[in-house]
Amino acid sequence: MSQLSECALKYAELGWHVFPLAPGKKTPITSHGVKDATVDEAQIRAWWERWPTANIGVACGKQSGIYVIDVDVPASGDANGLESLKEFPQLPITVKQHTPRGGFHAFYKTDDAPANRNSFRPGIDLRGDGYYVVLAPSIHPNGGVYAWDAGHAPWEVETAAYPDYMRPARQTPREAQPPLAVQPTSRPHDDDTIRRASLWLAECDPAVQGQAGHDKLFWAAQGMVNGCRLSDEQAYSTLASEYNQRCCPPWDLSVQSEEKDFRRKISEARRNPPRDKPVGWIVDDPDYAMPDASNVKVDVAALLRERAANANLEMLKIQEEFVESAQSEEPFSGGNNLGYWITDEKDEKHVDDNEFQFLVQPTGLLGEICSWINSTSIRSQPFLTLACSLTFLGVLYGRKIKDATGNRTNLYAMGVARSSAGKAHAPHQIRRLCEAAGCMDLLGGDDVASDSALEDKISRKPATLFLWDEIGYLLANIRSGKSPHHAQIVSLLMKLYSSAGNIYLGKEYAEKDKQRVIVQPCCCIYGMSTPERLSDGISPMDMQDGWLSRCLMFLSDLYPIKNRKIREKPVPNGISEQCREWFLRGQGATDGSSVSQFVTSHYTQAPPEQTTIESSREAERVFIVFDNESTERGKKYPDMAILWAKSEENARKIALIIAASENSVNPVISESIADYSCRLVRYLLKDFRVILAPEIVSGITEQQKRKIVACIRQYGISGCTKATLTRRTQWANKRQRNDLIEDLIEAGEIIRGLDGRDKRTLNYWTVENFLKFKEGEAK
Repeated sequence: MSQLSECALKYAELGWHVFPLAPGKKTPITSHGVKDATVDEAQIRAWWERWPTANIGVACGKQSGIYVIDVDVPASGDANGLESLKEFPQLPITVKQHTPRGGFHAFYKTDDAPANRNSFRPGIDLRGDGYYVVLAPSIHPNGGVYAWDAGHAPWEVETAAYPDYMRPARQTPREAQPPLAVQPTSRPHDDDTIRRASLWLAECDPAVQGQAGHDKLFWAAQGMVNGCRLSDEQAYSTLASEYNQRCCPPWDLSVQSEEKDFRRKISEARRNPPRDKPVGWIVDDPDYAMPDASNVKVDVAALLRERAANANLEMLKIQEEFVESAQSEEPFSGGNNLGYWITDEKDEKHVDDNEFQFLVQPTGLLGEICSWINSTSIRSQPFLTLACSLTFLGVLYGRKIKDATGNRTNLYAMGVARSSAGKAHAPHQIRRLCEAAGCMDLLGGDDVASDSALEDKISRKPATLFLWDEIGYLLANIRSGKSPHHAQIVSLLMKLYSSAGNIYLGKEYAEKDKQRVIVQPCCCIYGMSTPERLSDGISPMDMQDGWLSRCLMFLSDLYPIKNRKIREKPVPNGISEQCREWFLRGQGATDGSSVSQFVTSHYTQAPPEQTTIESSREAERVFIVFDNESTERGKKYPDMAILWAKSEENARKIALIIAASENSVNPVISESIADYSCRLVRYLLKDFRVILAPEIVSGITEQQKRKIVACIRQYGISGCTKATLTRRTQWANKRQRNDLIEDLIEAGEIIRGLDGRDKRTLNYWTVENFLKFKEGEAK
């Protein structure tokens, strides 16, 4: 166990509720931050087994019985907490730790909780319910270490009573004001504006302490005053009633200073509208319109009841199987006894935002690389960063590690996002990292002319990462058959993928010495594309013959606002040094001079002696359960059966990479690593089935139908008008268009009805958007 995990358990024994923070940071790793804090030993062990270098956070207030006076000493400015303390008597002797910037945390107990207060005095904050502080021996972002004052650790001195003179002056709570209602006027859209504001706020991230909470409140206020054109009072009322309660902790609006801070964000938002969005962007967005589909002959309530019933029956069946297996002590094949249930998939993108947030915060060297890349992104794309970083570490560890079943770290991944959404940033930073670490030899060309050129590169550098932009164009050329050289590339990639633990034998030529023989090639690919271009380049046959099953598709629908404050940062020394160490590992250990080292006439060298990374018994159980689940999903979705069949292999490759990333000396695939890897592959395949698979169709007619559905889907719950659809589908004549639309309606893929505003305009919706509207209306 690490020192951090031992200390976390020791704090829990004191009754202090702890939870993990990102290594070297103050931000929570878990989905709910301080709300996840616990004294449960098993949970704490699991957390620090997964994140052995995680910092320690402790929940203040009643939960742990401690209230903290946080005295800060900034590098510059007037808010020096030590100076501010001089106006008070000396603090009682108590549990105390010093912080890396020269301040300290003093811990006290009381039955009369003091109010939380930021800037109680310049440089002094008071922390109680809903707040947390970082505990020793955690690492501060500046590299310093939190440490207990000599003789003042919680097991060395009694926690003193909270000093009354450090309490904020009690204020009489103001009478709660009812939310400001929009007064009826001659403008019929006023009520609709408030409804649109509520819908938009529901999609905003809540403000969380330690996670740029003030910035998130500022953005929510931007949406109210600039996006919805609300007055300051309307914005305050809506934010207070519908947004503040979701924040952690919420602003105490009965306290004058906190209410003032809350209102200040509204006035700041009005003074500083976003540069890349027009005023009124929310009220003018058709996605937030209210369609009237009363004339649609669909029993939506029955559809929703059926969906809920099917999901409940599936869960009940799995749980019954699990109970029976536990009683009979027979292996359970339907789910698993680790708590990860196989649930029925919902036909929607990113069914669990918490799962997404969990997946984009990996650990070890992988996590460090992702954090650095994300911190330098003008348009942050954490999912694509994860994909690119995985392929880089795959080639860095390539031919140096393997698992007990012979799996290697070669990965094919594609990052799919809108044009100009930030896809190219991660590859750019990986190139910078290779330059800083002195391992540019790992990178292949930005494009490939033929299979022979690709084979030649791998024969010279058996471990190579190709970072290909606009890979959709390459696939489209392959699919068209216009370029015979391109047509052979996919076939070669499939062979290289399967030869990672073996020997690749190239084409036979008349000349005896021309054939290329490569021992254990490690070819990794990270390709970038837009969804439209990628779907044009892939056919259903690609899903059936196994090519697509070797690719991990990372789909991102994010189009974040540019962060114009971002500046380029140098590659952190710790990251480049770790990469350099792995790059040099094993070089020169073998020279291919013996028969046992697979000597051939055309390869540079045999791989170095490889480290076999074992999996714990619990990890193997996770992989077995995931394989069983994948088999069932392959039966449920036959068109994706081969993709699910390869899912365990891909999960094991990712687990290998993460194990080496977390521990370069004695790596082991633990239960938590196996769990993360399986969850990532499951997420990718479910995402792919919902988003991209429907677009991969054969035949011109089916492609045209997909284009119509995609056009309608863009208009969300507001629906697409017939005039708009006609204008957007000029590639078809009137008769063709009507025939395609009627086929889609008959097949139940789109719904037609009258617009709810003027009762005369004909609108079209996709079924899922119509159901979402009805679900929202039912709530």
